[in-house]
Amino acid sequence: MMKNKNWEVKKLGEIIKLEYGKPLPDYKRDVKGKYPIYGANGEKGRTNEFFCNKPSIVIGRKGSAGEINLTESKFWPLDVTYFITFDEKQYSLKFIYRLLSTLNLPRFAKGVKPGINRNEIYNIEVKVPNILEQQKIAAKLDKIFDKTKKLEEIYKKNLQNTKDLFNSVLNETFNQGTDRQTDRQTDRQTDRQTDRQTDRQTDRQTDRQTDRQTDR
Repeated sequence: MMKNKNWEVKKLGEIIKLEYGKPLPDYKRDVKGKYPIYGANGEKGRTNEFFCNKPSIVIGRKGSAGEINLTESKFWPLDVTYFITFDEKQYSLKFIYRLLSTLNLPRFAKGVKPGINRNEIYNIEVKVPNILEQQKIAAKLDKIFDKTKKLEEIYKKNLQNTKDLFNSVLNETFNQGTDRQTDRQTDRQTDRQTDRQTDRQTDRQTDRQTDRQTDR
């Protein structure tokens, strides 16, 4: 079925296959390993072995079901995931990734420990152009997301600067309040000392005048 020039409506099952990931024993895991280990919601560790030898997309199968991650060139997908295979002559990996990102796959998760049935994913209908258009669209989206990421970084930096400025003003205000309190305390102590000195001087003068009058 043709739609909008070279766009076709297809089911996902005609475009991708969801393959099961594989368990990886602890002794094969290495925090300094060459290759990433992918769980249902992203990278879970490193290993020096790989199960897949080309970039793919990992989809959470159990737990964080429906979460998607674009992988490195060689990686190990755990058994709580699917990884996709497809015909690289007809489809662009980046386009598929962006397409899957729009489908809200977590909504298909079911059960106490949420899981996804790949047959339900296969039945989703999508519109797909030819590979040249896919590549153009993916390239444009990459540029947009790169700009968005930079804007997010600027926003986060500005937000941190705003927080720092707020804390600075808050501390300055607090310190000014403390300084004022200290000044008031100092003024009180000075006033007390002055009063005591004045009283002493007054008492001395009074005593001397009294003595003079008595002597007369």
